[in-house]
Amino acid sequence: MFATPPLPPPAIPAPVIQEEVRYYAIEGRNEPELVAQMNTKGYASGSDRYWAYTSPQLTWNFDVKDVGSSCVLVDPKVSLTITTTLPSWTPPPGTSATVVAKWHELGRAMRHHEGEHAEIARTMAGALVALMREHHADVSCDHLNAFLQAKGKVIMQRADAAGIRLDAQTRHGASEGVALRW
Repeated sequence: MFATPPLPPPAIPAPVIQEEVRYYAIEGRNEPELVAQMNTKGYASGSDRYWAYTSPQLTWNFDVKDVGSSCVLVDPKVSLTITTTLPSWTPPPGTSATVVAKWHELGRAMRHHEGEHAEIARTMAGALVALMREHHADVSCDHLNAFLQAKGKVIMQRADAAGIRLDAQTRHGASEGVALRW
């Protein structure tokens, strides 16, 4: 009697990741003016405004196909678009060097904090690829599809929770310097 060797895993490419930074212009020459502008023009999410915001959009898809006595993944793909929104400010003539220096510190802190959110999204995309690489075949297509969908949702929920935890731990980046201290 001959045993059928297991099917080789399908080629599951690394996630396709696109990153974009969008800027909104603010004006002012002192802290109250800059804060007021960011509070008015910052990224809107519901009734909240954020001075800086990272928005990951993750898509993943695959088909399943019966091959002999197994079901296998067909054409699996993971795509991630990360859009980060940041303020842009050009100091008007006569703005104090102290205000300009503190603005640069704030900008570095915002980019760092939003980079942490982007890294959570990249990790999530990688985890979805790893999931499909590990679980690429099953005895039933219905089971394989349901298993991957359920585990994928768990990965995405963990990523959402990690972003919420990051903001809670850092007070939306305030403990990392996302605050104007004059």
